[in-house]
Amino acid sequence: MKILVIKIGAIGDVLRTTSILPGLKEKYGEVEIDWLTSGVSQELLDGNPYLRRVYIWGQDDIDGDYDLVLGLEDERDVCRLVSNLNAKQVIGAYLDEGKVVYTPSAWFDMSMISKYGIVQANKLKKANNKTYQQHLADLLGIKVSPYVFKLNPDEIEYGRKVVRDLGITKNDIVIGVNTGAGKRWPQKSWGMEQTIDLVKKLKKELGAVSLILGGGDERERNNIIAKETGMPEAGVHSLRGFAAIINQCRVLLSSDSLAMHFGIAVGRRLVVFFGPTSAAEIELYGLGEKLTSAMDCLVCYKKKCDLKPNCMDQLLVPEVFNSISRLVRPG
Repeated sequence: MKILVIKIGAIGDVLRTTSILPGLKEKYGEVEIDWLTSGVSQELLDGNPYLRRVYIWGQDDIDGDYDLVLGLEDERDVCRLVSNLNAKQVIGAYLDEGKVVYTPSAWFDMSMISKYGIVQANKLKKANNKTYQQHLADLLGIKVSPYVFKLNPDEIEYGRKVVRDLGITKNDIVIGVNTGAGKRWPQKSWGMEQTIDLVKKLKKELGAVSLILGGGDERERNNIIAKETGMPEAGVHSLRGFAAIINQCRVLLSSDSLAMHFGIAVGRRLVVFFGPTSAAEIELYGLGEKLTSAMDCLVCYKKKCDLKPNCMDQLLVPEVFNSISRLVRPG
């Protein structure tokens, strides 16, 4: 049995899609699985024991025939590739007579290519109560599994060294704080002032060291938070280096972002806050808590909001602190 998984982006989506691999192996037994992804996401799949080969979109030609192709992207060019492959079976999105279509799927019913149209798709997404993993498990007839991602010993040591070099000791209670969300989804971010107040409260009441996390887009914001609180800013690292640093945290506070996915992948305890995106869609595997406000307009998928206060403004510091405290001191 030869399977090709096509999941190119975003990076966090690639990471969570690795959760289908154990189920495919269990279902099909003797199976060879290849994966088509982006050059940026390639390193997330490095050393994955379930994969025979990783192809890079826009660089590699796909060789051979497949018994099953999983088309998990809805972009026209990717769907055209799916249709042009020599596959005995296709599950997911493909191109048919110039139109992007998909095999029966509750997940794609909520997507931009929904056969019901975007208005109904948005209603379905708002009403959805299944995780992404549950949707894919239903689509493929497999069990829900954890992410398949493992840091090697050198990467684990890299994370330890970064933390040590910041003056953090093994006796410190380290809380990873990733409250930004990059330029693509600014509405996912929690406020800078709220973050500063929380970090000060974590230090005062728990004696915790907050490690300020984020990517290049959050660097300016994070430097301000670090300066105002006296807490260390972790800097910018490779994808796997970022995961290795998150691995050094006792608890991670995060927006719906790549940091959250890495926290899930390396098994950290998590507090994750949501507003414009779906909390129901995220599988935490029992690792922590999800926080949302009580606003009716949640899961709007808007990148900007004119409401004051908005859904993120209504996530209050005491509520977030209490969730973190419960995970720092379980029981």
